[in-house]
Amino acid sequence: MVHVPSATPRSRARGVRPARVTRPAVRAASAAALACLTGAALAAPAFPDQDVVCGFNAQREQQRLASAQQFAQPVVQQMMVNGALVWQAGGTQGRPTLRPGDLVVLKGRGFGAGTDIDFSKIMIGNSRVLETDLTMYEQKLDILSSANYETGKVRFQWPKDIVSWRDDEVAFRVPSHASKGPLKLQVQKRVGHLESLKKPGQPHKVIDAQRNRLTSGGDPNCDVVSVLSDEVKGIVPIDVAVDNPSFAQMVRLGRQVFWSYDYGLGVAHKFKNLDWEKIFAGKTTDPYTRQKANPYTAFGAIPAVRGQVPDEAIDDVFFDPYPQESPIPGFLLVDKQLTKGNTTNTGWVGYRNAESSHPLLGRGKWAGFNCASCHGYQISYQKGGSTITKVFPGLPNPLWTQRWTVLGDKLGETTATFSYIEGLEPGPSFDKAKKQVDKTPLLYLMPAGATEATLTRTAGEGSLYDNDYIYSPMTIPNVTNHLPIRRALSHTESYVGFEGSYVHAQEPEGAMGAMDPTSLKALTAYMSVLDQDDDDLRHIGMYRWLKSNQKLEQTGNAGTSEGAFVQQGWQAYPSVVAAVNRGKAVFGQACASCHTDQVGAHTNEKMIRLDEVGRFFAPTDFQYKQQSIRVTYLRNLYWVSSRGLLSDGHVRNLEDLVHPDRCNEHSAMYKQYYTLHAPVRPAPGTADQPTPAPDLNRKGDVFRVYKAKKKHLLDTTADARNRFVERHKYFVTVPWDQNHYYWDFQKMRREFGPEIGAPGPIGMPATPHPWCARSAGEVSDLVQYLLTL
Repeated sequence: MVHVPSATPRSRARGVRPARVTRPAVRAASAAALACLTGAALAAPAFPDQDVVCGFNAQREQQRLASAQQFAQPVVQQMMVNGALVWQAGGTQGRPTLRPGDLVVLKGRGFGAGTDIDFSKIMIGNSRVLETDLTMYEQKLDILSSANYETGKVRFQWPKDIVSWRDDEVAFRVPSHASKGPLKLQVQKRVGHLESLKKPGQPHKVIDAQRNRLTSGGDPNCDVVSVLSDEVKGIVPIDVAVDNPSFAQMVRLGRQVFWSYDYGLGVAHKFKNLDWEKIFAGKTTDPYTRQKANPYTAFGAIPAVRGQVPDEAIDDVFFDPYPQESPIPGFLLVDKQLTKGNTTNTGWVGYRNAESSHPLLGRGKWAGFNCASCHGYQISYQKGGSTITKVFPGLPNPLWTQRWTVLGDKLGETTATFSYIEGLEPGPSFDKAKKQVDKTPLLYLMPAGATEATLTRTAGEGSLYDNDYIYSPMTIPNVTNHLPIRRALSHTESYVGFEGSYVHAQEPEGAMGAMDPTSLKALTAYMSVLDQDDDDLRHIGMYRWLKSNQKLEQTGNAGTSEGAFVQQGWQAYPSVVAAVNRGKAVFGQACASCHTDQVGAHTNEKMIRLDEVGRFFAPTDFQYKQQSIRVTYLRNLYWVSSRGLLSDGHVRNLEDLVHPDRCNEHSAMYKQYYTLHAPVRPAPGTADQPTPAPDLNRKGDVFRVYKAKKKHLLDTTADARNRFVERHKYFVTVPWDQNHYYWDFQKMRREFGPEIGAPGPIGMPATPHPWCARSAGEVSDLVQYLLTL
């Protein structure tokens, strides 16, 4: 029986019509609509293939190499604002004030050839001056395959801020989301391009990330994946003030988008049979424990408590318009989708009900999730004499999992009701026939703090993110200081703004249409203030690390309390400062070649080829399409390590990450991380370093998933679950354990390549991220420095 939700009094008052059909009518309408779908729905056109449509711009590459031969130190001699001289080197003009839209001209030397030729950037405070026009295209939905695509019709634009760039003069407009200084300019050179792993000897070429979903032809604006210089040069920062009267209002709207908007996922999930109402009522069943699932322990949902989160996370928020125009059609596929509506609290942080129009059920409200569900970390700590509990926005939630996809009861079995989790599906090259699969094991045991978007898609359906049978968990990134980054999510430099015109590229999560510029600018403004708690986070993390490593004597008193330490800050303790300074020297020798810049992000944004950087799990869709992984930015590392380190989260702490034994194939640490062996029973988790439940897959231990056992002769669920795991070629069986499949890293690093079109194995390194400290004696001080970033 189909449940048709009624409209709330608030929705009636705001003109949202209630659901208009009775349950028998819904059943009849559903049959008619589905018949219409199968008979008349237009499938999405084919997406452009970068291996086919991309050419090589030899002239641009020659210009880049020529510019790289002239790498002078950039120097600003004068700054003009709207034609008036406001600052000059050695002058006494005072502190210039900038306002959004002001035309700023920097005069001097050594600025290079500009952002298309060089890899340059300008920051005002922690807001980047945009180098590329953002274009938001009309999006459509092939409802049969649930594939999102774009028509080429431009809905919105956000013009770039750079006006012109010469070696002696740079002109730009102050971004709408700027709020503070200083002004920084950084120059980095492109010194070549990556060679293709699929076509050895040829440059690897990629489509502009803004045009990936365009299916109507046109210029794909391809580029190579540039190799960047080790050296990064910048001007001496110029102290400026920013007068932005609209900033507080922008931040308010951005905060609402972050905490209150559902990104159109409520109706999308409902259409795919996901019942969030039942999940949050505790009425769904865990497929393995067969107990009722608790949202907090099952997938890291945090109860919404006033005072721990902004009021927008709890109060009703009415969006007019919604930040995105959903491509999902309305009732019976002819009604228009709602373009505005109310969002309400589900009782859980980052999960919001939103009014929308269901293609079969009519108008109602359904729950989806937003930024705060994944990018919110609940921390209790002491400061002075106070105990504070807060959900910090931007930090990755280390308990978030994809286990919500597999909760539910169906015909008496604890099998998922979410579409595409089970069903007929073709397999990879060695098992192409359509067979029944059940994705529950891999989704249920996905490492906490990570996601794998393609698993919830179907193989061969025609979307950009079909299930590819490449198991590639991707950690939830830290976004407390994300705006300096040009190569977001390991995309090329063509991706700009805060994740371009989309917040994420995966379908369906976040692919529900381009965000309008007002909302996107507001979200960008809010993202620029997420670093406001960084000092407290550093102090808390440093204290807890010192305490757990029996190093509190560095404070002069082994009994120093967290409240006192956080109130004073780590800089108040000379022995702590001395250890940090020693670690900074080690960092300069071991890490700085990649993790140094002039804007405080601690990355030069190099794209390192897969056969050089490696990975524990298989590379993600993003990574193998770029054939590389971007050097990550470093921030809040004590808290980031809670979800695991590196892009797949497999390293469990900073000490292991930098320890030379991890890079030594003969060491015990290497064998624990990277070879098949009987598992070590995991230690209990803590609030800061939670262990994924159930008692499997401790960070750093061998990774394994359940092998299903038949309950009776007619049980097809076990076969479907095992088949899905076995279609992932790097899960293997082992003689000492008949109850699990094991992830074979050594097999993956030896054989990975043909599945992404390479002519043979690409040759992964023996250690993912094969860069470690030179000696074990350097580890402690290096980690202590990293905790201050």
